[in-house]
Amino acid sequence: MQKVGLQFMRKIYSIKNLLNLIIIILIIPNPVFAESIPTNWNGVRPSGMGGAFTATSNDETSVFNNPAGLSETRNPTLKKIVQDINLLDAEVGGNTQMLSNMHSDPTGWGTDFINSAKNNPGKQSYFLFQSFEEIILGAKNSATYLIGFPIRSENKMAFVDTSNPTKAYTVSTTTVSGAFAVAGATQRGLFRYGLSVRPNYRLDYQNNTLDTTNIFSTNDLANVVTNNGQQTTGVGLDAGFTITAADFWFPTFGMALRNIPTGCVNNYINPINQNVETMCGSVRTGGSSNSTTNASNVDPTEVRVGFSLTPRGKISGSKVNLRLSVDVYPLPIQIDGNNYGVDGIDTNRLIHAGAELFFGNVLIQQGFALRAGYMEGGATFGTSLSLALFSIEYSTYLMNDTLPQPNNTTTTKIVERRHLLAISYHW
Repeated sequence: MQKVGLQFMRKIYSIKNLLNLIIIILIIPNPVFAESIPTNWNGVRPSGMGGAFTATSNDETSVFNNPAGLSETRNPTLKKIVQDINLLDAEVGGNTQMLSNMHSDPTGWGTDFINSAKNNPGKQSYFLFQSFEEIILGAKNSATYLIGFPIRSENKMAFVDTSNPTKAYTVSTTTVSGAFAVAGATQRGLFRYGLSVRPNYRLDYQNNTLDTTNIFSTNDLANVVTNNGQQTTGVGLDAGFTITAADFWFPTFGMALRNIPTGCVNNYINPINQNVETMCGSVRTGGSSNSTTNASNVDPTEVRVGFSLTPRGKISGSKVNLRLSVDVYPLPIQIDGNNYGVDGIDTNRLIHAGAELFFGNVLIQQGFALRAGYMEGGATFGTSLSLALFSIEYSTYLMNDTLPQPNNTTTTKIVERRHLLAISYHW
């Protein structure tokens, strides 16, 4: 038994060395970073794995990564119709600065967010709240269906001008969505496919010089954002597939097309180089016709590709699995001057790599898991614990962003570590 375990660990070690070598080769060039890449969701599990989830999606966040993975959320041979109900889900995130100023009372988190920025002039306070209630359905040997209600609110604030200590750079984007997805698979699961539809409403606010003289609480900030933000609606369409070559180690290739184009806008400001471009994707309606706020105009099309392997074995009689995955996204595509995806992104930000160590059945995500990965030029880590009706997940990752300078004509690049904690109840 010890010999089998040792052989398994040696195989894992050699694969890890190969993965590390590939990453090093890819990240050596292009060391420059810029504004954060737009996203619709920060999943806890994907974030812990470096965002490499295209070929390994197997939970409700498949809707935002690769809808084909939805078919892996259940055992298709079971006769029950209702596979999973999650009606209590809370995900709270922030950068290290925000969390160090955060108190236990949720009603005061808005105040903590403001004070975190005020107490650290020139540095950004970042706060994220997400919730994804969902129901997964599917009859025996049939397609899998998801009906969900994702909510995401991302907020940033920084006092960048010391000569105007009451003026703050402020960004707030809240998106309320419906999520409807269907996924299927061949009998042995070697080919999986899926499609998702996400009708959504968004409130988007951005101000480089918000006067905070009369803003002290969560309600004060919420009123400013609600009264002055851009209100838009849109429908996100996503499709994807995975192909698994064999049951042994499950070598899998995945591809996903997110925000299938419904149109293009010609006033999109590239967050990487600040150029005004024509961007195609899920076009939004409402708001100001001349708005330069990207999130109010379009959700860019995003092409993702990924590959994964899952070495497995036994140590002391226990089944052990190590899922390894590498993704490349968002892949920029340009046709006749139209952009389908953000271009100009450094190579080391396109690469996402991760590993997930878990126990038990390789086909069922359960129990305890550890994760590590690479994205945005830095390491990611994560863990999860799933019990009968309760699960808790945590991840930490790096993110590249920018802050405007007092003259509002230049920006400063920043790299910050962010954290995300999720607690949910399943029935």
